[in-house]
Amino acid sequence: MTRAGKSFEDVEVAEAYIHRPDYADGVYRKLIEITPNHRRLLDLGCGTGKISRRLSRYFQSITAIDPSNAMLRVALTQQATHWDRITWIRGLAEEVPFEGAPFDLVVAALSIHWMDHAVVFPKLLRCVDVDHIFAAVDGDGPYNPPWQAEWNSFLAYWVYELKGEVYEPDSPDSPYLRRMNSYRKWVDVAGEITALSEPVRQRVDDFIVCQHSRDTFTPAKLGSRTAQFDKELRAILLPYADEGVLSYSVQSNLVWGTIRHEPVDGGA
Repeated sequence: MTRAGKSFEDVEVAEAYIHRPDYADGVYRKLIEITPNHRRLLDLGCGTGKISRRLSRYFQSITAIDPSNAMLRVALTQQATHWDRITWIRGLAEEVPFEGAPFDLVVAALSIHWMDHAVVFPKLLRCVDVDHIFAAVDGDGPYNPPWQAEWNSFLAYWVYELKGEVYEPDSPDSPYLRRMNSYRKWVDVAGEITALSEPVRQRVDDFIVCQHSRDTFTPAKLGSRTAQFDKELRAILLPYADEGVLSYSVQSNLVWGTIRHEPVDGGA
């Protein structure tokens, strides 16, 4: 069986990742506010380093871990305020040493659901400060854009075609939300917020490429249907574009708390 999240090791996926919008600024402000000490940060499943780069000015040292060589290569091409504070490590969170411990803040942004929680959380517990914060971040897609109705229909068709799943983004019992929230039984949740970004302006072509950075719609999974996917999506988006440029906001979600010694039985 293919390991969950392995698609992010593809070069095409990693290069498409730079077209994903950043998380809303409110998420970064809250992360800084809720962390008692700003010494050491662990960025789990760092991808192209979005979180590490943005927080490098606030933490003395950052350990950024990802299993994808391709992602880390892209990360090294991006700009950061304090590159010297970031240590990049290739490997699975379940396997590599968490260098730089003990950590004041552990962040998993759109990554924790790919990991084996029964291995990762006990390991994290041995590597965090007493006053640590664990934070999960998600939400880097368009929030209620003008093309939402057509977008929902498009996603429903392609998700079913590629995964055989009914697309139910707002259902609390959907397979997607169960996967995304499965980490919560390992965390004593202290708070959560949603934050809306300033308007993002993005070329239609870049928006389409961005979709191929998402696990469901990678070029490897679409195969010969990639051109059809792109053509249909372009037809949806162009009527809403101004000279080929879309404008939309991103709603990001932040959940934080402390790591439990044992999971909550039956937790989501």
